[in-house]
Amino acid sequence: MSALYQMRYQGVAGNGHGAMYIGKGVVIGIDISGARYHGTYTLSGTTIDGTATLTSSGGALVTGQDLPAGGTVHITFSLPAGFDDGQYHHVIGGGRRVGVSFNKIGDIP
Repeated sequence: MSALYQMRYQGVAGNGHGAMYIGKGVVIGIDISGARYHGTYTLSGTTIDGTATLTSSGGALVTGQDLPAGGTVHITFSLPAGFDDGQYHHVIGGGRRVGVSFNKIGDIP
């Protein structure tokens, strides 16, 4: 599962995209707005459960929240093992629901 993924997301205030590495218990990414993602996950059977922190580059999020540069939002997720199917899965960002889809770009050893 250690790979680089294309990430697309949508919320009540819009949509966006970015790239995310998911592997070896770590989540690291960036999106089109310049926001950074850092987190961890565990694999439990067929579910990937984790948390991450979004650090904003400043501006509005797809959740409708407005954050200054350096502001953070806590994200929680529970994804199926086959999460990279291009389908939207729900995550919670700052207490608000966001749809996120993933497509694998390539494996990273």
